[in-house]
Amino acid sequence: MFCTNCGTTLSPSAKFCHRCGQAVKAVVKILCLACGQVMAAGETTCPACGARHQACRHCGRLLAESALGCPGCGSLLHEGHGYTLVATEFEHPSMQQVNQTLRQSIILNQMAESISEKVGKPWYESCFNSVQVTDKQYGRLLELAAIAAQRIGFSRIPSVYVEADRGYQSNTYGSEANSFVNIGMFLPKLLSDRELLFILGHEFGHLVCRHALWTTVSMFLCGQSRGNLMSEGLLAYLSNPLKILESGVESVIMNWMRVADLTADRAALLVCGDIAVARRTLFLLYFKSRKELDEVDVEAWARQQETQDASLAQVSQIMTSSTPYLGLRLRALGEFYASPRYGELQRKVDAVCALKLSDLFDAQGGLLKFAKPRTTPAAAKTSSRQSTARPTDSTTVKATRRKVKVVEGACPKCGHRFALPLASLPNKPVVELQCKSCKARFRVNLGGIHDQPPETPDTAALPPDMEGS
Repeated sequence: MFCTNCGTTLSPSAKFCHRCGQAVKAVVKILCLACGQVMAAGETTCPACGARHQACRHCGRLLAESALGCPGCGSLLHEGHGYTLVATEFEHPSMQQVNQTLRQSIILNQMAESISEKVGKPWYESCFNSVQVTDKQYGRLLELAAIAAQRIGFSRIPSVYVEADRGYQSNTYGSEANSFVNIGMFLPKLLSDRELLFILGHEFGHLVCRHALWTTVSMFLCGQSRGNLMSEGLLAYLSNPLKILESGVESVIMNWMRVADLTADRAALLVCGDIAVARRTLFLLYFKSRKELDEVDVEAWARQQETQDASLAQVSQIMTSSTPYLGLRLRALGEFYASPRYGELQRKVDAVCALKLSDLFDAQGGLLKFAKPRTTPAAAKTSSRQSTARPTDSTTVKATRRKVKVVEGACPKCGHRFALPLASLPNKPVVELQCKSCKARFRVNLGGIHDQPPETPDTAALPPDMEGS
């Protein structure tokens, strides 16, 4: 150990330099995220494996080149050029009216201000059995949150938690200054990545419209179950007049919550960019089973709901449900999708946001970044006879000894698989390859493989998926 100021050799336990008196600064090693090799300060390309990195411009943390957000400080790495969705651009037509109703209630506003002042975010967070989403915990959700935040125009990724208590629900809580999102722990198992993007877009839509305060107030005043006018029967209200007054306050909040959900659905549609995905996600939220989804044609069911009397459905909804009916919710979202306003906003999001959803998700709605390479039965049989070579990066290199000796692995950047006959590679301990999919270059250590007894090559057995250079 030595002093970084004057270079004097110091003991390992020294806290100050005995020569210049400066405090001893710990030397932080910068390690490649792909192979773990030490990198020089300010270096973004690993000299050992060629993996490329980027540094967060806010906290300086070293990140993979493909990272969308910094898990350390939550900053987005590729923000839009000064744009964000504005609440008034996509709000439901009834939103302004219900907002005005809330503002006119002096008692409700005093309660909301009191809750906001006395109860902070740490207190809210302690109310739930939840796990914060990080790069080490629910990394797939963190990636989706970064995509949703960038498409909605945020500069940072909001705090997201996976909640255990209400497995099929998602909510936004906090105050206007400090808020967070809870995702039920069963939703990542039920929904595809593209469908989860809709859920996150919905909750982030609440944040854009500053709904977090009132969703929190509704939980404190009405409870998590959120009763309705029929929950205790009409006799309970007729026998106790105070219940009618209490129900009136609750009805104002519940009506606001229903309209707020319709507004957040619009933001979610702009984030996920696909009306079919949006309808399917809402259907799954209500029925909580993909088996039901296989039995029902969601598009046909939505058209059937449009033929029903909307006014009767709304009255029934107020009496029996604290959330919008699925049929009314799908109808409202379909009307927004067919409007010129949606077309204008979707073009704005797609034009300004640097992310193209078609490049991020596969046909099944899964994130390509987390896709596992498919293994054919023949490849699985072959892999059981393979011996592992020494890799210099995260790429797994294997030497297959059947009729032909083959080097197999995957690109450390995009995961694209390759298989190369050893006879086609230079007789060197380290060779450089270029991925045919993403064009990234990386090195593979073949030390020890060339020293094995040669076998009769059959280069036609496995055509190369990559080119050496």
